[in-house]
Amino acid sequence: MKLPLLRPLWLGLGSAAGPPDAAPEPAKPSLPAAWLLLHALFCATSMAVGFRFSRLIVYLLFLPTPPINPAAHLVSLVSPPAVVLAGGNATAMGTITTTTTTTTTVTTTTTVAAEISARPQHHHHHGPVFVGRHPIRVRAWPHPNPSELLDAHRILAAVQNAQRSAKRRGAGPARPVIAVTPTTTSALQVPSLTSLAHTLRLVDAQLVWIVVEPGHRTDAVAAVLSRSNLDFLHITGPGDSTASLRMHALREIRAKRMDGIVVFADENSILRTELFDEAQKVTTVGAVPVGILGEDDGTSESFLQAPSCDAEGKLVGYHVSEETVLPANRSDMLMASRLEWAGFVVNARALWEDTKERPLWVRDLSAIDDADARAASPLALVTDAGRVEPLASCAQAALAWSLRSDSLHEVKFPHE
Repeated sequence: MKLPLLRPLWLGLGSAAGPPDAAPEPAKPSLPAAWLLLHALFCATSMAVGFRFSRLIVYLLFLPTPPINPAAHLVSLVSPPAVVLAGGNATAMGTITTTTTTTTTVTTTTTVAAEISARPQHHHHHGPVFVGRHPIRVRAWPHPNPSELLDAHRILAAVQNAQRSAKRRGAGPARPVIAVTPTTTSALQVPSLTSLAHTLRLVDAQLVWIVVEPGHRTDAVAAVLSRSNLDFLHITGPGDSTASLRMHALREIRAKRMDGIVVFADENSILRTELFDEAQKVTTVGAVPVGILGEDDGTSESFLQAPSCDAEGKLVGYHVSEETVLPANRSDMLMASRLEWAGFVVNARALWEDTKERPLWVRDLSAIDDADARAASPLALVTDAGRVEPLASCAQAALAWSLRSDSLHEVKFPHE
């Protein structure tokens, strides 16, 4: 197939071989002129719409002015300077080595030094960086000071923890927490108190730890309290039983008119942080689910001590064993059962003497006899067990665990 533009050329070449008496034809464009015209057309089209030619022209015409010191600029882009701070001034050193290999090897080393003042420089300006023919803009680091960045992360973590805690316990500021721990001398006294101290340090509220010992204060307990970094009250009480020591701590709260939520953190208890969030919802006296682990009279047991509620969420009884649910109106049977104090929380204002916030169904602490066996039950604080508030929506998930084992207190191990 012959192009129309070249067809006259072919016709001109073919006329030379025709008969000699043929009529002469008009002059046609010569071969060099046609090729030059075609070449110019393709060049113009390529320069108009081509990418490589247009980018090359833009790159050559609008190339930014190179820096005054190309070596220093190259060092700042390729090799970040190492900063050594000493006293009031510092020196930034950067070294770049360029090696060119031909028949001989030539090594060029350029060293850049700059004096930097002791005051931190927060704004660093770099010229444009080119990757091939494309300029890349270098933005300043938004947090040049690492300590400021860590402070920002701590603030964000604190805000997130406060939001999670507020979501669990409801809106409003957290009320203070008063943790009551009666303790007696045993081999597991120091490990148990140390474990409780670590748990109480995680409480997201103002907390006061009341530790009651019989007779006199021991150095072992005082050492644990001093290392806990908590606000504590180390007191002594009459009697050797944990029931009498616990009642003495409650009377101390009434005498000092301490305000907050009373949580019972016994030595044999393991508490979850969710327990303190649920305790913020109590009005007077509340009950939470507690898992019971261990032995009772030589028999292994494991069940959930929890309030029993009806369909409307109202308290109707208590789970006192795996298969036994005692009704709330049978106070005599409930007082005889072994209920754990870790499953109850009390508003400290309900313990105050001559206060309007203490309802009639809450007993006065002065009317409770510590020698009575019923004083060991948390329901000794109330006259009507049906008025206790069920917390955690009567959920069947333990917020605390209680270890029952008489053999744990029989272990002999010297404190020293």
